[in-house]
Amino acid sequence: MIYTAIDNFYITEEQIKMSPSRKDGIDEATEVALRIYGCEISSKKLVEYCSSSVMATGQILFHRFYCKKSLAKFDVKIVAASCVWLASKLEENPKKARQIIIVFYRMECRRENLPLGHLDLFSNKYSELKVELSRTERHVLKEMGFVCHVEHPHKFISNYLATLETPPELRQEAWNLANDSLRTTLCVRFRGEVVACGVVYA
Repeated sequence: MIYTAIDNFYITEEQIKMSPSRKDGIDEATEVALRIYGCEISSKKLVEYCSSSVMATGQILFHRFYCKKSLAKFDVKIVAASCVWLASKLEENPKKARQIIIVFYRMECRRENLPLGHLDLFSNKYSELKVELSRTERHVLKEMGFVCHVEHPHKFISNYLATLETPPELRQEAWNLANDSLRTTLCVRFRGEVVACGVVYA
C-alpha cells in the first residue's frame, strides 16, 4: 500500500521490485532505463523555459506516477511532458500547453535524428498531442489523489551546508548530486531531508 499525505509518497524497495511495470513483464533494467530517459527529457533543454524547481517537481511526479501505473500502458514521452506541465502550475510558473508541446516535440526530433521542422499549431498532429497532454495530466492528478505536494532535497542541502559553513565548490557538487538523484527512485523511497543528508555525506 502506498502511503500518500500532504508531503508523503514513499514506498519500500520491495514495492519498487513489484511495480506495475514489473507485473506487466518489463524487466528491472528496462524500467530503470525508461525512468532515466523520462527524467532526462524532463530536464534537458527545459532550463531555457522552466525553473529548476519546475524540472525537479516534474521528475518527482514522473516517478510517483510510475509507482502507480505501468510503463507498458503509458508512454514515457507524454507522461514526462504532462508532469512538467503540471509541475509548472504547482510551482507557480505556469506554461501554456503549446509551449510544452513544442519544446518536447523539438527534443524528440533531435533525439530521433529527425528533421527539425515547424509544428503546425493547426495540424492534426498538434491537436492529438494537446489532447494527449491534457488527458495524461488528468491521469497523473487522479493517481496522486490530487495531492501533489513535493519537497525537494535541494532546499535542505542549502540549509545544511550553510550551517556547516562549507566552501562554495562543495555546495555546487552537492547540488549536482541532488539533481542526479532525481533520475532514480530515491525520491519515492526517502523524504527530501533524508536524500539531502545522503548527498551532503557523499
